[in-house]
Order: sequence, then structure tokens, then C-alpha cells
Amino acid sequence: MKHHLVYRSYGGENRKRRPEYYSKLLTLTSFVRAASRLPDADIMFFNDGPVPPDRLALMERFGRVVQLAERPQGLRASYRAALLLCTTEPWSEEDVVSYIEDDYLFTEDAFLALAEATCELRQASYFTMYGDRPDYSDPNVSIARCLPRHWAPAPDLQAGDRVWFNLAAIASTFSGRVGVLRNDLPVFLACMRPFRRRYLDHETCLIYQGYVPYHGRELLLGLAGDFVPSLRGVVRTVFLVPFRIALNRLARRRRAANLLYALTPNEATHLELPVISPDRDWEAVAVEVTQWARQNGLATPDTRSAHR
Repeated sequence: MKHHLVYRSYGGENRKRRPEYYSKLLTLTSFVRAASRLPDADIMFFNDGPVPPDRLALMERFGRVVQLAERPQGLRASYRAALLLCTTEPWSEEDVVSYIEDDYLFTEDAFLALAEATCELRQASYFTMYGDRPDYSDPNVSIARCLPRHWAPAPDLQAGDRVWFNLAAIASTFSGRVGVLRNDLPVFLACMRPFRRRYLDHETCLIYQGYVPYHGRELLLGLAGDFVPSLRGVVRTVFLVPFRIALNRLARRRRAANLLYALTPNEATHLELPVISPDRDWEAVAVEVTQWARQNGLATPDTRSAHR
């Protein structure tokens, strides 16, 4: 079993709320620190447009760099092109591919934990090192988390001394078995079709795990928080109803559930406020990453606020 790590990067920034110690050089450095501990990992940097020289030099030192285009194509186009690698690269069905966005911070042992799980937990198909376990005793959780009707998480699994739990959905930083992903690729692509700049990652995860995403009024309004009361919202709803019906049909035709498991405590976090994982002192992890970079003669991420 070989691990393929695909780091999807964009040179610019967005307007998301970030902690003071955040930088894309920091998150990239945390990735290469963790990836370098995984023996024989195939590391690919998948760049949507140009990236700054300090980041590019780090990428070229630790893996192969693939330039998607000279000009940025956008999040959706980059994600679609990265997913299609599972059909164009000569990867074994037994291999594992990880897709990583460029604003995640990793612990040093993150990919070692992943390798342990993919080897021992054969009943799991998809994996994420970031994600919190909902409190299912709270009646509001099903609505807030857009949990599907009859959602029942599978039992926890253990690999080594680490616990993995069944999660309903995650965004586009995840790992999956190559053979499973190839079979599920129509689901991923179907959840992109009506949009130019986004994709339905939540619905994608529900469908590949064997659940129908929309029930009742959700066919009209979408999942919680999707409908905006306005003329544009009404037009959008009319446009999306046939698409939602088609996704439900796709879900009902599935014969197997490919389960997604999350690691607890988390070994990675999305560096976006307010959804940073509460499992660790991530500012301290940022300091560790900076020290590792300095010790290895690499460009040093700016984590001045982490030392205050």
C-alpha cells in the first residue's frame, strides 16, 4: 500500500478569519514535516496558478510540482482536476490518496496515524484527521449538522492507541482508498455540476456513505442554511430542484456504503476561525513547526504572535 499526498495550493489568499500565527508558509511547512515522516510517500504539489518563491522552493525540495495553469482556475476547477488524478495516475487500487488544502495545520505524527489506520481498519474507506464528534443527544444537532434522516453512526474503531469515529461529512481535505474513490468518482463529479465556483462536499459524503441527502422540503429549500429568502434565492431554488432529485436518485442506486472515519483527538486542523479544532494547542504546534524549519535550514514561517 502506497500513500499519495496531493497538496492543493493557491498563491493568493481569501477573506476568511485566521488566527494571528497563520501563514501559508506555516501550513505548507507543517505538511512537509508530517509527510517526510511517512516512508516512501508519493508527494505531489498541485498548484492552481503561481505560488511565491519561498513556498515553491519548499515544494520542489520535498516532492514533485504540478502546475495546473498559469492563471488560477478557481477552487472548483482545481479540486476537480485533482480528483481526476485517480483515473490518470498509475496508482494501485489498494493505495491511499490524500487531498490536502493549503490552510490546514498538521501535527508531526499526522500521516503516521493515517498510515496506521489505513492498514488496520479495512472497514473504513475514507479518513480525515480533522473533525469533531457531534453530541447526538442534543435534538438540535441533526438540524445544525444537516444529518440525514435515519443517520446512525457506525461503531468507533481503534488503530493502535488512536480512536476513529464515523463522521457524516467533511470538506475537501480527506484521504481515501484509490479503488473506492475511482468507483465513487461519479458521486464527486455529480455534486459539482450545477456550480461554477463551489461543490457540495456535505452531500458528496452522505451519498457515498449510503444516505439519501434530501427529504421533504429539503428538495425545495436545500439543507439547513442553504435557502436565502430573496428573489435570487427563489430562482436558485427552482434551478436546483431537478439537480437535487437527480442526486437522490443517484444515492438510491448505490449498493454499498463507503464509510468516512475521523480521528480523535485531531491530528490536523483547519486554520479558520471559529472552526479550529479544540483538541490541541495549535499555536504551540505552530511554534514546533517553525523550530523544525529552522533546524532543517528551511524558510522560517512567521509565527511571531505564537511566541508572545
